[in-house]
Amino acid sequence: MLFKLSTRNIRKSMQNYLIYFATLILGVAIFYVFNALGSQTVMLKVSSNTEEIINLMNEAMSVVSVFVSVVLGFLVVYASTFLMKRRKKEFGIYLTLGMGKTQVAKILVIETLLIGVISLVIGLLLGIGISQGMSVVTANLFEADMTNFQFMVSTSAIIKTIIYFAIMYVIVMALDVIIVSRAKLINLLYAGAKAQKNHAKNPVVCVLVFIIAAILLGTAYYKVTAGVRTISDFQGLGIQIAKGIIGTFLVFWSVSGMLLAIVKRCRRFYYKGINSFSVKELGSRINTTVFSGGIICLLLFFTICILSSAMAIRNSMNHVLETCTPVDVQVSKLYSYDAAEDYDITGHNVEENLKSCDIDTSKLTDVTEMILYAPEEIRVGDFFGKAFAESGSEDYFKEASMETMHIGDYNAFVSSFGGTTIDLAEDEYVILCNYGEMEPRYNEGLAEGQTVTIKGKTYHPKYSTCVDGIVHISNSGVLLVPDSVDMSDCDFWYDIYSANYNTTDQTEVDALNEYYSDAHFYKLQEAKTEAALDEDGSYYSMNCETSKRLRDNSVGLTAMIVFIGIYLGVVFLISGAAILSLKELSEAADSKEKYRILRRIGVDEKKIRHSLLAQSGVFFAMPLLLAIVHSVFGMQTAMFILTAFGRGGLLGSILLAAAVILVIYGIYFVITYICSRKIISE
Repeated sequence: MLFKLSTRNIRKSMQNYLIYFATLILGVAIFYVFNALGSQTVMLKVSSNTEEIINLMNEAMSVVSVFVSVVLGFLVVYASTFLMKRRKKEFGIYLTLGMGKTQVAKILVIETLLIGVISLVIGLLLGIGISQGMSVVTANLFEADMTNFQFMVSTSAIIKTIIYFAIMYVIVMALDVIIVSRAKLINLLYAGAKAQKNHAKNPVVCVLVFIIAAILLGTAYYKVTAGVRTISDFQGLGIQIAKGIIGTFLVFWSVSGMLLAIVKRCRRFYYKGINSFSVKELGSRINTTVFSGGIICLLLFFTICILSSAMAIRNSMNHVLETCTPVDVQVSKLYSYDAAEDYDITGHNVEENLKSCDIDTSKLTDVTEMILYAPEEIRVGDFFGKAFAESGSEDYFKEASMETMHIGDYNAFVSSFGGTTIDLAEDEYVILCNYGEMEPRYNEGLAEGQTVTIKGKTYHPKYSTCVDGIVHISNSGVLLVPDSVDMSDCDFWYDIYSANYNTTDQTEVDALNEYYSDAHFYKLQEAKTEAALDEDGSYYSMNCETSKRLRDNSVGLTAMIVFIGIYLGVVFLISGAAILSLKELSEAADSKEKYRILRRIGVDEKKIRHSLLAQSGVFFAMPLLLAIVHSVFGMQTAMFILTAFGRGGLLGSILLAAAVILVIYGIYFVITYICSRKIISE
């Protein structure tokens, strides 16, 4: 009988359970999708280096999943608490009719178990379907071959999902049983008549609090954007974050009292139709959801920043990889400063080193070699603008030597792959830079016309901005000077040897990539380097990178950031939207009697529904609008922190993130409005 009663209750209360069901199903599906990535990528044909990164990503996903399960656990408990509030009177009636608390608890356990099983089954089916599409996204991110792809179901992900959500359901069942067992009959019977108290706020106090909130948010916005140079550590950043959080809650606390006071002055609007009722109801809702409104706003803010940043990093890295890997293989030879005296810069010295290490260079063509110097008299900070140079946080650069090379070496290198050469007059210089954090510092100095003196001769900048040129990946700043500049007594920094493969056959190209990335290469050159060290006393180290290896590493890191960003962003979004929906449904249940009174005095159903829609729309829009304002400034800070990945594609990433947010947020809004309309019509 109890089982039959439980199933009937679920069918009868489906409107109340709709948000709960939707949240559970989405949570299960997302949890499965991101924990099944490892099984899906097994079928993708990737390089061994990429496979290692995929394994690292799967480990990271496992760690993130623990945090996600905690967030979803709190969300499930919160949703269950809302449903318990809606059904307390029902449980009181059961007790009045002679049913014991143990039997009521059994009904709750059966209902929770049924809801959990149904949600798990539907969520897993949805997740399995979505995961097949995610395989395409994974293959695109890792540039993998999908010729061996087939439909996959991850048994390990299913088991992990069932275990995590089973723990959540057990906790929910235990809490529900405790609530029923400790509740008094009188409180259960009159639970529906107890509405949350709404204390009127003094409009003057609300205005003062709002001004304080605006000051806190305004100063925080300024500090993390225009004043970001003054933030020298994480403690300074933490202070601005704290100001933003406090300001957010103060905005929600003050706006309810201000809203009513402001709208009352607009008499034509306030006294039109049932606008006065709608405004008071909206103010009451905001007044009773200060804490949850602030939490939802912050969750939406994190969602926007996380999704936009993750996608922007992906777009930026694609651009960097396209421009910073122009040759197939590059060998860098790094010197100690005392090696310059014994090193002959004529000829292809790195190639000689490779041959002496029994490294095969017969398959290489378009060979060029560049010497990068480290002149003691030229410092990185010399090229910064005044604002950056005077900043106390730039002391390191006052001591760092500027990487310097002759323009002829650079032009020979870019000519090997069809790049753009640069012409320099005898008194000009150029700075190459594609590293986001350093570029604005150089640009400010170049715009001010910073000059540099080398051996008594003054050189002027050819351009007012840096050139996005290539020497090696992530150029943090390379000074190009005329060939006439004598560098014979300068310390050496790098000798960079670049080449392309002399074949286009993919099988041979793959073999060469493996050869120059293989441990055998390093073993040979390391042994020979140690021998050279013993013979002449000079020191150098060599490193070999292929464009394939750089792409694999960068793509793998980017994919991991993108997946984790989407994972956390969507979970935060669902959590915020679900909490907001449940609060709205709770307010609608508490206000049900008010809508009955409106009907009795002759207000037609169309106006009532319009009022409910307006209230729900503003209620959902407020946290989102404030989150968008936060994001305008937060995204600038996020991209400044992540500037090493570049800044390209930010607008497209923001638009894509906005589309995801609007779709999920919009679904919750529509479901909430439909359920609220049903509640006030009961």
